[in-house]
Amino acid sequence: MDTGRTRKRNRGIRVQDGAFVHEGQVLVKQTGLRFYPGENVDISQNYTISAKCDGKVIVSCERLNPKPDSPLFAPVQKGVVIHKKFFNIYPVPLHGKFRLVDQLTSCCDLDLVGIDVCNLRQL
Repeated sequence: MDTGRTRKRNRGIRVQDGAFVHEGQVLVKQTGLRFYPGENVDISQNYTISAKCDGKVIVSCERLNPKPDSPLFAPVQKGVVIHKKFFNIYPVPLHGKFRLVDQLTSCCDLDLVGIDVCNLRQL
């Protein structure tokens, strides 16, 4: 039975500062631009902010630099300083090599020195 109340929309911050997230994970659900997207972050038409890549969430308070079609552009041009919270993702650095690649490069080094790599036994 309908009581005339509207359903709660479950808006707000989903992931806190310093947390690890995966690509596509929702960081913030909001109406309007209360929080802004930063580096490696995507924003949808309903202002949901999500991660573009795996990494660590960093929330920063930065000076707003609005586009000319924004209603905040005129006050900023007059000298008003506006600070907003930006959600950024610091990507996880990938390892440059795997163990097998390290072993192959060391074998190639032995081959350059003049040691026959084919006759070496596995230790």
